[in-house]
Amino acid sequence: MPRPLRILCISQFLFPDSFAGVERVAHETMKRLVARGHRIDMVGLRTKEGTPDVESVDGITVRRFGDAARGRRFGGRTADALIGPRRLLRRLLDENRYDAVLPHHYFPYYAFTRVSRRKAAPEIMTFHASFWQELRLEGADRDIGKPLESLLFGGLARRTERACLKRADRIVVLSDFSREQLLSHYPFAAGKIRKIPGGVDLERFRPAEDRAALRRALSLPEDRPVLFTARRLVPRMGLENLIEAVASVKESFPRVLLVVAGRGRLEGELRALAAAKGLSDTVSFAGFVDDETLVRHHQAADLFVLPSIAFEGFGMVTLEALACGTPSVGTPIGATPEILRPLAPQLVLDGAEPVAIRRGLAAVLEWLSDRAAAERLRAQCREYVATRYGWDRAVDALEGLLQEVVDADRA
Repeated sequence: MPRPLRILCISQFLFPDSFAGVERVAHETMKRLVARGHRIDMVGLRTKEGTPDVESVDGITVRRFGDAARGRRFGGRTADALIGPRRLLRRLLDENRYDAVLPHHYFPYYAFTRVSRRKAAPEIMTFHASFWQELRLEGADRDIGKPLESLLFGGLARRTERACLKRADRIVVLSDFSREQLLSHYPFAAGKIRKIPGGVDLERFRPAEDRAALRRALSLPEDRPVLFTARRLVPRMGLENLIEAVASVKESFPRVLLVVAGRGRLEGELRALAAAKGLSDTVSFAGFVDDETLVRHHQAADLFVLPSIAFEGFGMVTLEALACGTPSVGTPIGATPEILRPLAPQLVLDGAEPVAIRRGLAAVLEWLSDRAAAERLRAQCREYVATRYGWDRAVDALEGLLQEVVDADRA
C-alpha cells in the first residue's frame, strides 16, 4: 500500500456548495484518497453566505476564502479567485509540508504560484477545459455587461491558463477530446499529459427498485415516455435545439415528455420557445434540483439527452444516467462519443442540429418501445458503467501518478 501523503487540492468552487462537474471530480477523488489514508486540504472560493471558513466534508478539510456577495459584482469572483486565496495559501504553506499539490482551476492555482515562487512539492493540474475559450463563447451573445467582462478578463484568463499549464509537472485529462483540445492550444504540454477518465458513484447512482413508484413521487406520468436533461441554461448546452427537435418528435410520439432541470440566463427564452412551439404540456422546467433529486430523475427517466453544441470535456452527467440504468443519447461533441459509442453507436446523434437530434431521438424511442429490448439496454447501461467508470479505477490511477511524481521528486 502506498504511504500516506499530505495533499493540497486547489479548486475555484467547492462541493457541496456547487454541483458542477469540476467540483464533483475534485471532491469524489479527494474523498476516496482520504479513505485510503491520505490527508487532504481543499481550498476553494466561498459561494454561499454563512458557510464556515474551515470544515470537514467526507474527511476532507475544506477551507473557504472570499466573500460570497462579491459574486454579484462585476468581475467579482474572478478577482476573488486571483487574489483572495493568497493569504490562506501562504499560511498553509508555512504551516504544512505538502507532498503534492492538485489544482483544478487556473485562477486560484495562479494565486498559489504567486505565493510559492519555488515549487515546494510536485504539482499535478487537472485540465477540465480551456476556460478562456468558454469565457469567449458564453460572453459573445450577452448584453453589454458580459461581453465587456469577457473582453477584460478573456486575455487575462488565457495568460493565466498558459502560465499554469507551463508550471504544472503533470497534467491530467479526462478524455481524448480534452487531450486534443489542450494540445491544440498548448503543444508544449505533450510530455506532461496523463489520461485518467472521471467516474461515477455507483452506490448513489443506481437503478431504482420501483420506477413506477418513483415517478409518482416526482409527479411524473407513468404512461408517457420521459426524456430528461440536466444542464446550465446557457447557449453552449444546446437546449434550444433540443426543444426544436422535441416539437418534431411529438409528431411520432405525441405523449413524449421532456423534463429540463437547471437554471440559467436562457430560462425565459427557453420557456417562451416551448410555448411558441405549443409544447406547454410536453416540456417541463424543473428548475434547480438538489443532488438527491437529480439521482431520482435519472432513475425515473426513459432516456437522458445531452444536446451540447460545444466544450463537453467529459460529461459526468451522462455516466450518472447510465449508472442508473437509463439509456443516454448525446450530440457528437467533445467526449460524448468516447463514452457512448462503445456502448451502442446509435446513442451518438448524427449532429447537434434540431433535425439530427430529432432523427436520433425518434430512432431510440422506437427502440425503447419494445419493453424487452428496453430492459436489456437498461441492464447493459449499468454494467457498462460499472465495469469502466467506477471511481475506484480513476483513484487507483491518480494514486499511482501521485506516488510516481512524489518518488521522482524525492529522488
